[in-house]
Amino acid sequence: MKDQVAALKWVQRNIAAFGGDPNSVTITGCSAGSISVMLHMISPMAKGLFHRAISMSASPINKGPMVTHQRHLAVLQAQILKCPTDNTSVIYDCLMKKPWREIGDSLPEFWSFGPGDPVGLWGPVVEPDFGQERYLSEDPLAAIQHGRLHTVPYIISQTTDEFFWKAFPVLQNATLLKSMNEEWETVAPISFLLPPENRSAAVARLREVYLQNKPLANDAQSEKALGRLYGDSVIGFGVHRLANLMCRHSKHPVWYYEFAYVGNNSHYQDPDGKPRGASHHDDLIYLFTLSYMFPTIPLSSKDSHVVDEMTAMWYNFARYGDPNPRVDTPELWGLYWPAMKPQQRNYLRRGDQLTVHQNMFEDRFKVWDELYPIEY
Repeated sequence: MKDQVAALKWVQRNIAAFGGDPNSVTITGCSAGSISVMLHMISPMAKGLFHRAISMSASPINKGPMVTHQRHLAVLQAQILKCPTDNTSVIYDCLMKKPWREIGDSLPEFWSFGPGDPVGLWGPVVEPDFGQERYLSEDPLAAIQHGRLHTVPYIISQTTDEFFWKAFPVLQNATLLKSMNEEWETVAPISFLLPPENRSAAVARLREVYLQNKPLANDAQSEKALGRLYGDSVIGFGVHRLANLMCRHSKHPVWYYEFAYVGNNSHYQDPDGKPRGASHHDDLIYLFTLSYMFPTIPLSSKDSHVVDEMTAMWYNFARYGDPNPRVDTPELWGLYWPAMKPQQRNYLRRGDQLTVHQNMFEDRFKVWDELYPIEY
């Protein structure tokens, strides 16, 4: 987080030399980057370094408060790399001598259920005051609720099928499937990132609501139910919570969208190479070339209008702090994307067409709000 602040300060000092305007900086991020974007609005270190913000598919505010340290992960990292764990100093000294690749390659040993479970490991913390400059000095939820943040025009989003693919490794592996069915009370908090508070009630209620208390099986019904539970717990509910907080407490407009378009490519494709849904990260395909993974979308493609429309909205937002059409963006003619309001929770659905709706997935997120209530 502090490295990102250093980069934003570099932009302020140098961007004019590249033809840029230091007084018109837009930051955007997807997934972990989405969390970064929101936290920069809260951090005193990032104040004044940007003027518009876009958070795609993740939120730093979810089911419970942000922690003040993750020493248990540092101890586990030390154990994995055969470092002493007697105290913080020896952990630090030993880890600083380890090659970066050895540290990076150790990630799978942090997983305590299947591959990639839990999804969330290292994250930002609220820093205790030891006399240092602090990136975060209070919990993000409290900062938003009490208006202690520097807001800017803001776009927030989630995809229709966030993290649905996490169901497949579980359902297609007999050992993992048996474990999730028979040890639900132990596995569910790991896979669905549930805080200690209210845990026993939460695991029972989520099994009832999402799985109808039925055993999971390697079939289409379980794929849909477990995929939805992964998506809502890891991404969807936190984004819902963030959008509903920010439309109430921001001094600037907040726009909310659902990315529902399924094109020729996706970050999750079935064994035949066919997209199965609008997955986590998929909106990035139409904003950047992502040539490391996907072919460039040609003008002749059925997907090309999505590129035109997405980039036009981002272009207008970066210029004016409003994604709606201007004279020089005819790709968006006819679009009216209203900001989200507490009593009129509008959102834009990016499907085959651009359409405006209200109350995104609120019927599904009701159970989460009941399990983890806050004051919006």
